[in-house]
Amino acid sequence: MKFVVLLTDGMSDHKIDELGGKTIMQAASKPNMDMMTKEGVGGFIKSTPDGYYPGSDICNLSLMGYDPTVYYSGRSPLEAGSQGIELGKNDMAFRCNLVTLDGKVMDDFSAHHIDGDVAKACVAELDSIFRSEGAEFYSGVGYRNLMVMRNVDFELQTTPPHDIMGQEWEQYLPKGKGADKLLSIMERAKKVFEGGKYSRANSIWFWGEGRKPAMPAFKELYGLDGAVVAAVDLIRGIGRFGGLEIINVPGATGFIDTNFEGKAEYALKSLEKNDYVFIHVEAPDEAGHMGSISEKIKAVENIDSRLLPILLDGLKKFGDFRILVSPDHPTPVKRRTHVAEPVPAIIYGTGVKADENTTYDEFMKPTFFIENGYRIAEFFLKSPVING
Repeated sequence: MKFVVLLTDGMSDHKIDELGGKTIMQAASKPNMDMMTKEGVGGFIKSTPDGYYPGSDICNLSLMGYDPTVYYSGRSPLEAGSQGIELGKNDMAFRCNLVTLDGKVMDDFSAHHIDGDVAKACVAELDSIFRSEGAEFYSGVGYRNLMVMRNVDFELQTTPPHDIMGQEWEQYLPKGKGADKLLSIMERAKKVFEGGKYSRANSIWFWGEGRKPAMPAFKELYGLDGAVVAAVDLIRGIGRFGGLEIINVPGATGFIDTNFEGKAEYALKSLEKNDYVFIHVEAPDEAGHMGSISEKIKAVENIDSRLLPILLDGLKKFGDFRILVSPDHPTPVKRRTHVAEPVPAIIYGTGVKADENTTYDEFMKPTFFIENGYRIAEFFLKSPVING
Protein backbone atom coordinates (compact mmCIF):
# COMPACT_ATOMS: atom_id res chain seq x y z
CA MET A 1 0.00 0.00 0.00
CA LYS A 2 1.19 3.50 -0.85
CA PHE A 3 0.29 6.38 1.47
CA VAL A 4 0.11 10.09 0.62
CA VAL A 5 -0.49 13.00 2.99
CA LEU A 6 -1.45 16.18 1.13
CA LEU A 7 -0.94 18.99 3.64
CA THR A 8 -2.83 22.08 2.50
CA ASP A 9 -1.29 24.63 4.84
CA GLY A 10 -3.80 26.98 6.48
CA MET A 11 -6.61 26.03 4.07
CA SER A 12 -9.54 25.95 6.51
CA ASP A 13 -11.20 29.25 7.38
CA HIS A 14 -14.25 30.95 8.83
CA LYS A 15 -17.49 32.13 7.21
CA ILE A 16 -16.89 35.33 5.23
CA ASP A 17 -19.53 38.01 4.57
CA GLU A 18 -18.09 38.86 1.13
CA LEU A 19 -18.65 35.21 0.14
CA GLY A 20 -22.29 35.24 1.22
CA GLY A 21 -21.48 33.52 4.48
CA LYS A 22 -19.45 30.73 2.90
CA THR A 23 -15.91 29.73 3.85
CA ILE A 24 -13.02 29.70 1.41
CA MET A 25 -13.33 25.91 1.06
CA GLN A 26 -17.05 26.21 0.36
CA ALA A 27 -16.59 28.99 -2.19
CA ALA A 28 -13.72 27.38 -4.10
CA SER A 29 -14.33 25.06 -7.04
CA LYS A 30 -12.64 21.79 -6.01
CA PRO A 31 -14.28 18.83 -7.78
CA ASN A 32 -11.42 16.44 -7.02
CA MET A 33 -11.45 17.07 -3.27
CA ASP A 34 -15.24 16.77 -3.27
CA MET A 35 -15.05 13.49 -5.23
CA MET A 36 -12.58 12.14 -2.65
CA THR A 37 -14.96 13.23 0.12
CA LYS A 38 -17.95 11.58 -1.54
CA GLU A 39 -16.07 8.31 -2.02
CA GLY A 40 -14.10 8.54 1.23
CA VAL A 41 -14.62 9.74 4.78
CA GLY A 42 -14.47 13.12 6.49
CA GLY A 43 -13.47 14.05 10.00
CA PHE A 44 -11.51 16.45 12.16
CA ILE A 45 -8.06 16.54 13.70
CA LYS A 46 -7.10 18.55 16.77
CA SER A 47 -3.61 19.36 15.53
CA THR A 48 -2.75 21.86 18.27
CA PRO A 49 -2.41 20.41 21.79
CA ASP A 50 -3.97 22.42 24.62
CA GLY A 51 -1.67 25.20 25.78
CA TYR A 52 0.35 25.35 22.56
CA TYR A 53 0.41 28.02 19.86
CA PRO A 54 -1.05 26.76 16.53
CA GLY A 55 2.19 27.22 14.63
CA SER A 56 3.08 25.31 11.51
CA ASP A 57 5.85 23.62 13.49
CA ILE A 58 3.49 22.22 16.13
CA CYS A 59 0.73 21.30 13.70
CA ASN A 60 2.93 19.66 11.05
CA LEU A 61 4.64 17.57 13.70
CA SER A 62 1.17 16.34 14.62
CA LEU A 63 0.14 15.59 11.04
CA MET A 64 3.40 13.72 10.49
CA GLY A 65 2.71 11.55 13.54
CA TYR A 66 5.01 13.11 16.15
CA ASP A 67 3.57 14.19 19.52
CA PRO A 68 4.51 17.89 19.86
CA THR A 69 4.29 17.68 23.64
CA VAL A 70 7.17 15.19 23.52
CA TYR A 71 9.29 16.16 20.51
CA TYR A 72 8.84 19.91 19.99
CA SER A 73 11.88 22.00 20.92
CA GLY A 74 11.28 25.12 18.83
CA ARG A 75 10.66 25.97 15.20
CA SER A 76 14.05 27.21 14.14
CA PRO A 77 16.03 24.07 15.01
CA LEU A 78 13.80 22.19 12.57
CA GLU A 79 14.62 24.71 9.85
CA ALA A 80 18.30 24.51 10.76
CA GLY A 81 18.13 20.76 10.33
CA SER A 82 16.79 21.24 6.82
CA GLN A 83 19.83 23.34 5.94
CA GLY A 84 22.30 20.90 7.48
CA ILE A 85 23.29 23.36 10.20
CA GLU A 86 24.72 21.40 13.12
CA LEU A 87 23.49 22.41 16.56
CA GLY A 88 25.18 21.49 19.83
CA LYS A 89 23.41 20.86 23.11
CA ASN A 90 23.70 24.47 24.26
CA ASP A 91 23.23 26.16 20.89
CA MET A 92 20.07 28.08 20.05
CA ALA A 93 18.57 28.79 16.63
CA PHE A 94 16.23 31.67 15.78
CA ARG A 95 14.03 32.41 12.76
CA CYS A 96 15.20 35.71 11.32
CA ASN A 97 12.53 37.28 9.12
CA LEU A 98 13.37 40.15 6.82
CA VAL A 99 10.45 42.50 7.49
CA THR A 100 9.08 45.91 6.56
CA LEU A 101 8.32 48.30 9.40
CA ASP A 102 6.25 51.44 8.79
CA GLY A 103 7.30 53.59 11.72
CA LYS A 104 5.94 51.85 14.79
CA VAL A 105 3.75 49.45 12.77
CA MET A 106 4.61 45.97 11.42
CA ASP A 107 3.80 46.60 7.75
CA ASP A 108 4.80 43.20 6.32
CA PHE A 109 6.26 40.06 7.89
CA SER A 110 7.93 39.06 4.60
CA ALA A 111 9.33 42.42 3.42
CA HIS A 112 6.62 42.17 0.77
CA HIS A 113 7.96 38.78 -0.31
CA ILE A 114 11.46 39.96 -0.91
CA ASP A 115 13.25 38.46 -3.90
CA GLY A 116 15.33 35.40 -3.01
CA ASP A 117 18.61 36.70 -4.41
CA VAL A 118 18.16 40.07 -2.72
CA ALA A 119 17.46 38.30 0.57
CA LYS A 120 20.60 36.16 0.24
CA ALA A 121 22.77 39.23 -0.31
CA CYS A 122 21.23 40.89 2.73
CA VAL A 123 21.78 37.88 4.98
CA ALA A 124 25.38 37.58 3.78
CA GLU A 125 26.04 41.18 4.82
CA LEU A 126 24.41 40.60 8.22
CA ASP A 127 26.62 37.56 8.73
CA SER A 128 29.75 39.49 7.83
CA ILE A 129 28.93 42.07 10.48
CA PHE A 130 27.68 39.97 13.38
CA ARG A 131 29.41 36.55 13.12
CA SER A 132 32.49 37.86 14.95
CA GLU A 133 30.34 38.53 18.01
CA GLY A 134 28.67 35.11 17.96
CA ALA A 135 25.59 35.65 15.79
CA GLU A 136 25.70 33.40 12.69
CA PHE A 137 23.24 34.27 9.90
CA TYR A 138 22.10 31.66 7.35
CA SER A 139 20.03 32.21 4.19
CA GLY A 140 16.78 30.32 3.80
CA VAL A 141 13.92 30.79 1.32
CA GLY A 142 13.20 34.47 0.63
CA TYR A 143 12.30 36.27 3.83
CA ARG A 144 12.70 33.08 5.90
CA ASN A 145 16.25 33.03 7.30
CA LEU A 146 18.03 31.83 10.41
CA MET A 147 20.37 33.11 13.10
CA VAL A 148 22.30 30.74 15.38
CA MET A 149 24.06 31.55 18.67
CA ARG A 150 26.41 29.02 20.30
CA ASN A 151 26.60 28.09 23.99
CA VAL A 152 23.91 30.42 25.27
CA ASP A 153 21.56 30.09 28.21
CA PHE A 154 18.64 32.18 26.98
CA GLU A 155 15.04 31.89 28.13
CA LEU A 156 12.99 34.05 25.81
CA GLN A 157 9.50 35.02 24.78
CA THR A 158 9.19 36.03 21.12
CA THR A 159 6.31 36.73 18.74
CA PRO A 160 5.84 35.68 15.09
CA PRO A 161 5.76 38.81 12.92
CA HIS A 162 2.86 37.45 10.87
CA ASP A 163 0.76 37.61 14.04
CA ILE A 164 1.18 41.38 14.43
CA MET A 165 0.60 42.63 10.90
CA GLY A 166 -0.74 46.19 11.05
CA GLN A 167 -0.07 46.44 14.78
CA GLU A 168 2.48 48.45 16.75
CA TRP A 169 5.50 46.17 17.09
CA GLU A 170 7.40 47.52 20.10
CA GLN A 171 5.35 45.62 22.68
CA TYR A 172 6.13 42.34 20.84
CA LEU A 173 9.93 42.63 20.85
CA PRO A 174 11.83 39.69 22.43
CA LYS A 175 11.59 39.53 26.21
CA GLY A 176 13.39 37.54 28.89
CA LYS A 177 16.88 36.27 29.58
CA GLY A 178 19.10 37.07 26.59
CA ALA A 179 16.69 39.56 25.03
CA ASP A 180 19.14 42.46 25.40
CA LYS A 181 21.58 40.74 23.03
CA LEU A 182 18.89 40.13 20.39
CA LEU A 183 17.52 43.66 20.66
CA SER A 184 21.00 45.11 20.22
CA ILE A 185 21.51 43.13 17.01
CA MET A 186 18.06 44.04 15.67
CA GLU A 187 18.66 47.74 16.30
CA ARG A 188 22.15 47.84 14.79
CA ALA A 189 21.03 45.75 11.80
CA LYS A 190 18.74 48.57 10.66
CA LYS A 191 21.77 50.41 9.24
CA VAL A 192 22.20 47.57 6.73
CA PHE A 193 18.92 48.52 5.08
CA GLU A 194 19.50 52.29 4.77
CA GLY A 195 18.77 53.78 1.38
CA GLY A 196 16.48 50.96 0.29
CA LYS A 197 19.52 48.78 -0.40
CA TYR A 198 17.53 45.58 0.02
CA SER A 199 14.22 46.43 -1.65
CA ARG A 200 11.41 47.00 0.86
CA ALA A 201 13.12 45.20 3.77
CA ASN A 202 14.16 47.61 6.50
CA SER A 203 14.62 45.44 9.60
CA ILE A 204 15.08 41.91 10.93
CA TRP A 205 12.79 40.15 13.39
CA PHE A 206 13.83 37.22 15.63
CA TRP A 207 11.32 34.58 16.75
CA GLY A 208 10.71 30.82 16.86
CA GLU A 209 13.81 30.09 18.96
CA GLY A 210 14.76 26.62 20.12
CA ARG A 211 17.34 23.89 20.59
CA LYS A 212 18.10 20.67 18.71
CA PRO A 213 15.21 18.15 18.93
CA ALA A 214 15.55 14.43 19.62
CA MET A 215 13.09 12.59 17.36
CA PRO A 216 12.84 8.90 16.48
CA ALA A 217 12.87 7.97 12.80
CA PHE A 218 9.49 7.81 11.06
CA LYS A 219 10.27 4.24 10.02
CA GLU A 220 10.94 3.32 13.63
CA LEU A 221 7.48 4.61 14.58
CA TYR A 222 5.43 3.44 11.59
CA GLY A 223 7.55 0.89 9.72
CA LEU A 224 7.57 2.77 6.40
CA ASP A 225 10.23 4.38 4.26
CA GLY A 226 9.09 7.80 3.19
CA ALA A 227 9.79 11.20 1.71
CA VAL A 228 8.84 14.85 2.08
CA VAL A 229 7.97 17.16 -0.79
CA ALA A 230 8.13 20.73 0.50
CA ALA A 231 9.68 24.07 -0.34
CA VAL A 232 9.88 25.54 3.14
CA ASP A 233 12.72 24.66 5.49
CA LEU A 234 10.45 23.97 8.46
CA ILE A 235 8.73 20.99 6.85
CA ARG A 236 11.94 19.75 5.26
CA GLY A 237 13.60 19.94 8.68
CA ILE A 238 10.91 17.86 10.36
CA GLY A 239 11.33 15.30 7.62
CA ARG A 240 15.12 15.28 7.89
CA PHE A 241 15.05 14.77 11.68
CA GLY A 242 12.51 11.98 11.06
CA GLY A 243 14.82 10.24 8.62
CA LEU A 244 12.62 10.89 5.59
CA GLU A 245 14.02 11.57 2.14
CA ILE A 246 13.85 15.26 1.18
CA ILE A 247 12.64 15.78 -2.39
CA ASN A 248 13.61 18.95 -4.26
CA VAL A 249 11.07 20.20 -6.81
CA PRO A 250 12.16 22.82 -9.36
CA GLY A 251 9.95 25.89 -9.16
CA ALA A 252 8.62 25.10 -5.66
CA THR A 253 8.59 28.51 -3.99
CA GLY A 254 6.73 28.17 -0.69
CA PHE A 255 4.34 30.82 -2.04
CA ILE A 256 1.18 31.09 -4.12
CA ASP A 257 3.15 30.80 -7.38
CA THR A 258 4.59 27.39 -6.55
CA ASN A 259 4.96 24.47 -8.98
CA PHE A 260 1.77 22.55 -8.17
CA GLU A 261 2.22 20.04 -11.01
CA GLY A 262 5.85 19.39 -10.10
CA LYS A 263 4.95 18.53 -6.51
CA ALA A 264 2.63 15.78 -7.70
CA GLU A 265 5.10 14.47 -10.28
CA TYR A 266 8.02 14.30 -7.85
CA ALA A 267 5.84 12.72 -5.14
CA LEU A 268 4.81 9.97 -7.54
CA LYS A 269 8.41 9.38 -8.53
CA SER A 270 9.43 9.06 -4.87
CA LEU A 271 6.73 6.40 -4.37
CA GLU A 272 8.57 4.12 -6.78
CA LYS A 273 10.97 3.39 -3.91
CA ASN A 274 9.09 4.72 -0.84
CA ASP A 275 5.72 3.75 0.63
CA TYR A 276 4.86 7.14 2.16
CA VAL A 277 5.11 10.71 0.95
CA PHE A 278 4.18 13.94 2.74
CA ILE A 279 3.36 16.72 0.26
CA HIS A 280 3.28 20.19 1.77
CA VAL A 281 1.66 23.13 -0.06
CA GLU A 282 2.17 26.52 1.57
CA ALA A 283 0.03 28.61 -0.80
CA PRO A 284 -3.29 28.79 1.17
CA ASP A 285 -1.48 29.83 4.34
CA GLU A 286 0.42 32.62 2.58
CA ALA A 287 -2.82 33.92 1.06
CA GLY A 288 -4.44 33.79 4.51
CA HIS A 289 -1.65 35.85 6.02
CA MET A 290 -2.04 38.32 3.15
CA GLY A 291 -5.73 38.64 4.00
CA SER A 292 -6.62 37.96 0.36
CA ILE A 293 -9.90 36.12 -0.23
CA SER A 294 -9.31 35.83 -3.98
CA GLU A 295 -5.75 34.52 -3.67
CA LYS A 296 -6.77 31.95 -1.06
CA ILE A 297 -9.61 30.67 -3.24
CA LYS A 298 -7.16 30.52 -6.15
CA ALA A 299 -4.67 28.58 -4.01
CA VAL A 300 -7.28 25.95 -3.10
CA GLU A 301 -8.42 25.69 -6.71
CA ASN A 302 -4.84 25.33 -7.94
CA ILE A 303 -4.26 22.41 -5.57
CA ASP A 304 -7.44 20.78 -6.83
CA SER A 305 -7.03 21.45 -10.55
CA ARG A 306 -3.24 21.29 -10.99
CA LEU A 307 -1.84 18.95 -8.32
CA LEU A 308 -4.58 16.44 -7.53
CA PRO A 309 -5.40 15.23 -11.09
CA ILE A 310 -1.76 14.25 -11.65
CA LEU A 311 -1.52 12.62 -8.24
CA LEU A 312 -4.78 10.67 -8.46
CA ASP A 313 -4.05 9.41 -11.97
CA GLY A 314 -0.45 8.48 -11.17
CA LEU A 315 -1.35 6.54 -8.03
CA LYS A 316 -3.40 4.03 -10.02
CA LYS A 317 -0.29 2.22 -11.25
CA PHE A 318 0.67 1.31 -7.67
CA GLY A 319 -2.56 -0.61 -7.00
CA ASP A 320 -3.56 -0.07 -3.37
CA PHE A 321 -3.16 3.49 -2.11
CA ARG A 322 -4.65 5.81 0.48
CA ILE A 323 -4.63 9.65 0.63
CA LEU A 324 -5.12 11.97 3.61
CA VAL A 325 -5.90 15.61 2.76
CA SER A 326 -5.78 18.08 5.62
CA PRO A 327 -4.68 21.57 6.60
CA ASP A 328 -2.29 21.85 9.52
CA HIS A 329 -4.25 24.71 11.09
CA PRO A 330 -6.81 27.30 9.92
CA THR A 331 -5.43 30.65 8.71
CA PRO A 332 -8.60 32.76 8.43
CA VAL A 333 -8.18 35.64 5.99
CA LYS A 334 -9.98 38.01 8.35
CA ARG A 335 -7.59 37.15 11.19
CA ARG A 336 -4.46 36.91 9.00
CA THR A 337 -2.95 34.46 11.47
CA HIS A 338 -3.33 30.89 12.71
CA VAL A 339 -6.05 29.78 15.09
CA ALA A 340 -6.11 26.70 17.30
CA GLU A 341 -9.23 24.98 15.96
CA PRO A 342 -9.58 21.36 14.78
CA VAL A 343 -8.98 21.03 11.05
CA PRO A 344 -11.23 19.24 8.55
CA ALA A 345 -9.63 16.19 6.93
CA ILE A 346 -10.63 13.58 4.36
CA ILE A 347 -9.28 10.08 3.76
CA TYR A 348 -9.76 8.39 0.39
CA GLY A 349 -8.55 5.18 -1.15
CA THR A 350 -8.07 1.50 -0.39
CA GLY A 351 -9.93 0.18 2.65
CA VAL A 352 -11.97 3.37 3.09
CA LYS A 353 -15.76 2.94 3.10
CA ALA A 354 -17.65 6.09 2.11
CA ASP A 355 -19.64 8.01 4.68
CA GLU A 356 -22.50 10.42 3.97
CA ASN A 357 -20.35 13.52 3.31
CA THR A 358 -20.35 14.83 -0.25
CA THR A 359 -18.30 18.03 -0.06
CA TYR A 360 -15.06 18.84 1.73
CA ASP A 361 -15.42 21.77 4.11
CA GLU A 362 -15.36 22.88 7.72
CA PHE A 363 -18.90 21.63 8.37
CA MET A 364 -18.68 17.96 7.40
CA LYS A 365 -20.37 15.38 9.62
CA PRO A 366 -17.32 13.75 11.24
CA THR A 367 -16.75 10.04 10.83
CA PHE A 368 -13.59 10.45 12.92
CA PHE A 369 -12.25 12.96 15.42
CA ILE A 370 -8.59 12.70 16.41
CA GLU A 371 -8.30 14.33 19.84
CA ASN A 372 -4.53 13.89 20.03
CA GLY A 373 -3.58 15.09 16.56
CA TYR A 374 -0.43 13.01 16.16
CA ARG A 375 -2.52 9.83 16.36
CA ILE A 376 -3.85 10.58 12.86
CA ALA A 377 -0.75 8.84 11.50
CA GLU A 378 -1.55 5.57 13.23
CA PHE A 379 -5.23 5.86 12.25
CA PHE A 380 -4.40 6.63 8.62
CA LEU A 381 -1.53 4.19 8.17
CA LYS A 382 -2.50 1.25 10.37
CA SER A 383 -6.30 0.93 10.12
CA PRO A 384 -7.07 -2.06 7.84
CA VAL A 385 -10.51 -0.60 7.19
CA ILE A 386 -11.75 2.93 7.88
CA ASN A 387 -15.48 3.34 8.54
CA GLY A 388 -15.90 -0.42 8.27
